[in-house]
Amino acid sequence: MIEEIKAGKGPIYMHTQHVLDTKEKEELGWEDFLDMTIGQAVVWAAQNIDPKEKPSELITAEPYIMGSHATCSGAWASGPEDCAPADYQWGYNRMTTVNGLFGAGDTIGAQRISSQPALSRKAGLLPRRLSAIVMDMKSDVPRIDDAEISRLRETVYKPMENFRVGRNEIVAGTVAPSYITPLHGLQRLEKIMDEYVGGYSMFYVTSEPLLNRGLELLKMLTEDFEHIGADSLHQLQRAWELQHRILTAEAVTQHTLFRKETRWPGYYYRADHQKLDDADWHVFTGSKYDARTGGWQMSKLPVHHIV
Repeated sequence: MIEEIKAGKGPIYMHTQHVLDTKEKEELGWEDFLDMTIGQAVVWAAQNIDPKEKPSELITAEPYIMGSHATCSGAWASGPEDCAPADYQWGYNRMTTVNGLFGAGDTIGAQRISSQPALSRKAGLLPRRLSAIVMDMKSDVPRIDDAEISRLRETVYKPMENFRVGRNEIVAGTVAPSYITPLHGLQRLEKIMDEYVGGYSMFYVTSEPLLNRGLELLKMLTEDFEHIGADSLHQLQRAWELQHRILTAEAVTQHTLFRKETRWPGYYYRADHQKLDDADWHVFTGSKYDARTGGWQMSKLPVHHIV
């Protein structure tokens, strides 16, 4: 598809009308898309498309935030005890590298194409894991630091304070010289990741110079986040969602820069390292972020073939 679009041979259509030719197939088609590809069903509704009557256009246009497809993954978690190698068991099953923080469902590993029932079953195992750590720590009394709580409260509500102070300086609509809105920040993030970290408009191609420039722009966006404004609790939530996305985007960029190969042709391409390199890169890439310095420590982690 990418090569066809590059050659100017688009648009490319999905001819659902050729297969949804009975009532039973139509119902099954809607069920499948609503289960696995809800966005496509939304597109049909938004563009007045009846998939049993007319085709719909296909484009390689997601994910917008993270750049290329293949850099998204789940949390790094411990276990399970019955099959995980010893070096991947540092704590309770499904506990991340943050002590006491567990993951479930599609937060654990690359579960992007698993069915929802399968993810639900996996998530259902989590209470047993949590009960184990609760029982083990039942004599450990929580210690409350009032000063830390006060500091966190001030930090969390700072975007609302930025808006309160700067709202009288609005020059046009939502444009203000002393703060940015969560939407403004999100649009900047999308543009950075798309153009520098192998997004749709670049046909999923990136390189070391592009990635380094992307990191420069992400650093500036991180600095500007200190001046983000929120006029309501809803926008406050959007502000902190943006902060999490910026940090995730930086992790994605660091990982893409660290892995000097093209592991998933069609999903992303390193223009400066176009071949798959199993000799050096048949590994997981790990990262450790230092919140105090903003620095990243990258590492290679072994792939164990347990099946």
